Amino acid sequence: MRLFAVLSTFLLLSGVALSKDFNRALSIFAENDIGFSDRYYTNGIKIQYTQKGRDFWVNAPQFWILDLISDSEDALSFETISLGQAMYVPQDIDAPIPPSNDRPYAGWLYLNAASHVATKNSLDSFAITLGVVGRHSYAEDIQRKWHDIFGFDMPAGWDNQLEDEFGFVISYKHSQRVWRADASNGISADAVVSAGADLGNVITQGYLSVLFRVGYSLPFSFDAGKIGYCSSTDVRAGAPYDEDCHLYFLAGASARFIGYDITLDGNAFASSDWGVDSQWFVFEPVAGVSARWRGVELDLLLTYRTREFKGQGIGHHTFWTISLKYFF
Repeated sequence: MRLFAVLSTFLLLSGVALSKDFNRALSIFAENDIGFSDRYYTNGIKIQYTQKGRDFWVNAPQFWILDLISDSEDALSFETISLGQAMYVPQDIDAPIPPSNDRPYAGWLYLNAASHVATKNSLDSFAITLGVVGRHSYAEDIQRKWHDIFGFDMPAGWDNQLEDEFGFVISYKHSQRVWRADASNGISADAVVSAGADLGNVITQGYLSVLFRVGYSLPFSFDAGKIGYCSSTDVRAGAPYDEDCHLYFLAGASARFIGYDITLDGNAFASSDWGVDSQWFVFEPVAGVSARWRGVELDLLLTYRTREFKGQGIGHHTFWTISLKYFF
């Protein structure tokens, strides 16, 4: 949290102005269940860089696939590179040996390359994510250090985490703005529907989502701003920066259809004693607010997640997402 305050203060004091023709964005995302619990999906962090164009060679395969899907002549191209980490723990972090029917300790450290083709009202994203699950995700080190600094209970069961395993996820998502209304005083409202899929040994799932937004100087973006594999939260199409600021509220929900989740079901290729049976259906309502002044944007979201595995002791999970974005 201190990092967000320092960065926000620095950018505001520097007098940075936002170009109406956005070319680049640097974002930091943090997800945590602080204030609600210290269990299940307990922390995620991601650093993301997005720019307009097709300059990164690692994004070339994704653009080749997107060009087969999207043929709009007025589409804009964006590319994203990001680094992220996620950590998962059982319901009781005080137990040295967690119960075999609870979510296992797991960490996931990854690099992500995503490509996007966007028009004012549609977005196609294709992403490749590579990383490691297990000890060398360094989730144990981060959580222990964090809890030591702030005096939280020290997690006792990381010796029983999933084994090291190379992880990959191939992702595709299509988003469509199905409705937008603009008033003369700068107030707008819209609705975005998305569908996508992730395929890999880390997670295999499909999902559908709907997002409603209302506010002042509403940008032509498509996502709620959570951490996701398609990394499309910083893509802006149309002419979103007619004003120096924006303020809008959002609400929506996602339905996820899960085939396999390594952080629940256990290692796919490595040998491990840990794992539970994941639920095939998870429902996730979300609500939040987004505020921007010139080139600095701050988003705050709240996600409610239904039961993720069979025998889950607490039938839901709630966490925050906070993101700081710098557009230039």
